[in-house]
Amino acid sequence: MKPELSELRKWLQTLLKKQNRARLALVLGCIAMALILLSELFPAKAPAAPQAVSPEEGTYKTQLEQQLTELIEQVQGAGKTTVMLTLESGEETVYALDTLSGQTQTQQTHVLLDDGTALEQTVYLPTICGVAVVCEGGGDVRVASRITELVGALLDVPSNRVCVEQRRTRN
Repeated sequence: MKPELSELRKWLQTLLKKQNRARLALVLGCIAMALILLSELFPAKAPAAPQAVSPEEGTYKTQLEQQLTELIEQVQGAGKTTVMLTLESGEETVYALDTLSGQTQTQQTHVLLDDGTALEQTVYLPTICGVAVVCEGGGDVRVASRITELVGALLDVPSNRVCVEQRRTRN
């Protein structure tokens, strides 16, 4: 036997004796913690930064506000108009599932594409919570009522969630 191997064998035998088992556990614990720390310092894949509001959601809201503004300005008596929407929830994506059914259990997994992303089945647009409309004719009850009905019919929002106010005049 080579001298290095015999020395290693003697060292391992001394570590495995009863009085040295605590030291062995401590050394193995330190090695495990060092490996965990190294794995955290060098992640396999850099995660994408989460976004508070997706670009599609912001674009959807802006486009809808612009379309409503243009439409309400065409209502007789409305005049110059500004519209603001509040969204109750963000865009929701439902992913396709692959279901395997057995006699006693069912297993579902997401269907993945070649690039590793999940297959989208349905995308639900954000839910509109409320609408604020400020226009020159908002002080007239008839104009405000017509605008409230228009917004409610277009967005399926109840009338108590639509506020129409008169734009202040600048001197």
